[in-house]
Amino acid sequence: MISILKNALYSRYACIALIITAVTSLTNFGHLCGDEYSQIFEFAANKLGYVNHSDLRLWEFDSQMRPSIQVWMVVAVYRFVGLFCTQVNPFVVSYIIYLLSGLLAVVSILVFTNSFISRVKPQYRDYFVILSLFTWLVLYTNPHFNSENICGHLLLLAVGLLYGRINRPGRGLLIAVGVILGLSFSCRFQIGFSILGLMAWLLITSWKRKKIGEWVLVCISLLASILVFNTIADYFFYGHLVFSPYNYYFQNIATGTMNRASGVSPWFAYLYMVATYVPFGPIYVIATIYFIIKYPRDLLTSILATFVLFHLLIGHKEPRFMLPMLGFMPFLIMVFLDDLVIRYHGLEKHLGTIVRVLWTINIIACFSLLIPAATEIGGWWYLYNHYQKPTLLYYNASIHQKLLYYKRGNLELVNYKLGDPTPCPPGFNAVIAINGNSKEAKPNLPLVYSFFPLSLNSVMPPAIIHSIGHFDLYEVKNVESD
Repeated sequence: MISILKNALYSRYACIALIITAVTSLTNFGHLCGDEYSQIFEFAANKLGYVNHSDLRLWEFDSQMRPSIQVWMVVAVYRFVGLFCTQVNPFVVSYIIYLLSGLLAVVSILVFTNSFISRVKPQYRDYFVILSLFTWLVLYTNPHFNSENICGHLLLLAVGLLYGRINRPGRGLLIAVGVILGLSFSCRFQIGFSILGLMAWLLITSWKRKKIGEWVLVCISLLASILVFNTIADYFFYGHLVFSPYNYYFQNIATGTMNRASGVSPWFAYLYMVATYVPFGPIYVIATIYFIIKYPRDLLTSILATFVLFHLLIGHKEPRFMLPMLGFMPFLIMVFLDDLVIRYHGLEKHLGTIVRVLWTINIIACFSLLIPAATEIGGWWYLYNHYQKPTLLYYNASIHQKLLYYKRGNLELVNYKLGDPTPCPPGFNAVIAINGNSKEAKPNLPLVYSFFPLSLNSVMPPAIIHSIGHFDLYEVKNVESD
């Protein structure tokens, strides 16, 4: 990373990426997927004492199948913020976490890019750096604290550190690589497939160089890291000694729970799942297949092939499962395009037009960075900012919109269906939350919050409205000014 930042242009790119991260950590607020919230933030709120055990996703918590290290990270930031204020704002805590996630992403990208840029032809290096930092999918996912994103950037960081000094790594670097890999595994167990491929490649490389001790040192630090970040962290989280990787395997794979609950897809499903992430998704697929076939002994082939192969064998598939491999894609694209230009000499004169079209689509897609990732966040933000006195929230919305991590301690949820009475004790606020997509008649009360400003929901296509999870707030009583 030091050498790449000596280039003034690349340094400016890095600064721009950091600024974008700081902004999108606020505008693209909220969890990217339900698991990011329910398995991390809500578990943390339970450990902090303001979300009840019964409100958790109990089958995952009680089966002790989830790693806890990211939960403890949220708790640590929450406690740290609490040192400076009497009441911790969970939105502030989340912003700090998203910002730190984004910083990790930018650093890992720069470290990896610095280590592999020498393998890119000089005339393409600017494109390599830009592609690594500024594609829509990279910018969109960088700040998010889901396990796929964090484990992927930790892996990218470890690979960049190792490959950058593969000929003379040094003990300190090897230990650091092992620790980072162990932390990556402790965030998401499936990344173990890539780590397995990496360690196999490193074993062969170390054996050829007659320095098998380097491989052993990485193994020891890797296992020690897993012991601390997984086994010990989980012991304090669950209250007794557990081995969550086995529990995860048993619950999801051995019993077939994941396939039954979430469905299965054919082995080739990732081809079209990843390709849908335009404009670069189709190129990700093609470049990955090409690289693995053309360079079977490369480090990145060992990492990617093992990861993809094991995921092809697992019945349940989601595009986010491939997210940990995103950081490697720019390099694969550069290699693929370079080889393609060499083979088809006339292609290079058309590359400029192709690049302009792709980046025009990319820039348009980047406007999504200005919209909250979790659209139901807006309702909770409104509740937190407008009702500081004791408040009853009569709740008639989806369970997936019940984000209890973001509620004040003064807020009490009451299950509600249309027509139920809404009593309000003296000194209390009373608000009704109604699923924005509900077809039931709306309460004849003041609408104080809607996700769609300026009544846009009355003119937008119904298909778009129904695809956006949100709830509206109707006010029964307000005592804030009393």
